Amino acid sequence: MLNSIRAKLTLWYIGILAIVFAAFAFATYTLYLRVLQDETKTNITEMANNFVKTVNQLHYERPRGIAAETIVKEALDEFSFRDFNFAVFTNDGKLIGKTGDQELPQAIPSAVGDGKFLRYGSGDAALSIMEKNFKIDGKQLHLFVLFSLADQTAIESRITNIFLIVAPLLLLLAGLVGYLLARQSLKPVALMGERAKQIGANNLHERLPVANPNDEIGDLATLFNQLLDRLDQEFEKQRRFMADASHELRTPLAIIRGESEVALQREKRTGDEYRESLRIVNDEGKRLSKIVEDLFTLARADSGNIKASFRDVYIDDIVDDCMIKIRTLAEKGKIKVAYEREEMKIQGDEALLYRLFLNLLDNAVKYNIADGSINVTVKRGRVTVANTGPEIPEGQREQIFERFYRIDKAHSRSVETFTSGAGLGLSIAKWITDVHGATLSFSRSENGENIFSVIFES
Repeated sequence: MLNSIRAKLTLWYIGILAIVFAAFAFATYTLYLRVLQDETKTNITEMANNFVKTVNQLHYERPRGIAAETIVKEALDEFSFRDFNFAVFTNDGKLIGKTGDQELPQAIPSAVGDGKFLRYGSGDAALSIMEKNFKIDGKQLHLFVLFSLADQTAIESRITNIFLIVAPLLLLLAGLVGYLLARQSLKPVALMGERAKQIGANNLHERLPVANPNDEIGDLATLFNQLLDRLDQEFEKQRRFMADASHELRTPLAIIRGESEVALQREKRTGDEYRESLRIVNDEGKRLSKIVEDLFTLARADSGNIKASFRDVYIDDIVDDCMIKIRTLAEKGKIKVAYEREEMKIQGDEALLYRLFLNLLDNAVKYNIADGSINVTVKRGRVTVANTGPEIPEGQREQIFERFYRIDKAHSRSVETFTSGAGLGLSIAKWITDVHGATLSFSRSENGENIFSVIFES
């Protein structure tokens, strides 16, 4: 339960709210006490000043010769309040008079100081005491104003209890609301999780629900759906690759098995018949080896296990070697070969580049017409291989670089070839150009030639 995001968000929400509320309560309580204490001191000060004014007024109004103690007692009789008590002492600590029945602390005459305040006692018996000195007929007198803090203490206690009771209730309510909000906010994530559990290799076409594409969760769901789109495409490629590979491997294996069974079924066969069967088995075995080699190359390329070894190489020399090897096949098909070259030096992997150009030349021979031609040029950072083969339809020109794609499958098996003939040659060529940062493209010339161009960046 506590490991869920909803619970963690709720706990964080309650924790932050508790800190904010505690800071607010402390600041409010402190400010309230400060204001209340200042107001209390102001009231006590006003009472002290009023008492001194009253004494001075009585002294002014009374005939001369009346004792100061008498005037003070008369003033004390006029100041009778519920929360305020007054006491007047002589300079030597003798009590002249006081109001109320409250016992006076013995340490009052020496513990306060003129114009100062003293908090005495605690709880309901707490007092705030102020001392004010004044003179009558040259006599120094000390007035002490005692204010009961019982009501103030009761209010402080009541506020404290309110905070202690209300704060947990507010935090509980906030936690409940926060949990509901977190649950509602994360509901799309839960729905996404439930849907994600149901998506597997057999139903990659399904997508996660997008409640609101404009918020962060909706954006996350959209990104996941885009990921599923890419996975679906890759799975489809893999399924098609496996189906095509199985088909391509099944054909030579079926021929090998068929020829071997025919050869074994007849007890007596001539040497020529055995040689013919073995020739067929050998040819199909070679073709099978080429298919496996191409598949292994593509598998290693996909997994990143083929590391290109770059160094200074001459493209024209590599194409020369490929031309020597391809001329034999071209002569058998009565295909004319024209070659134009100039020196071209790049950074590349010689073995991979050799395979690239051999595949392109082999493809030019394989998909050509009788008495056709091949024109090869190497110049200005570009290698072009043009042949007089049949026109490739517009809709299929982008597919010729896909694995196992062949326009004329029957024709590819009827011609001797250096590649597997399984539609993997151009795929491998495209991968090699990508490794070298080059571009492999196809175009159709105005005089009816299919042109494959490899452009190396300078």
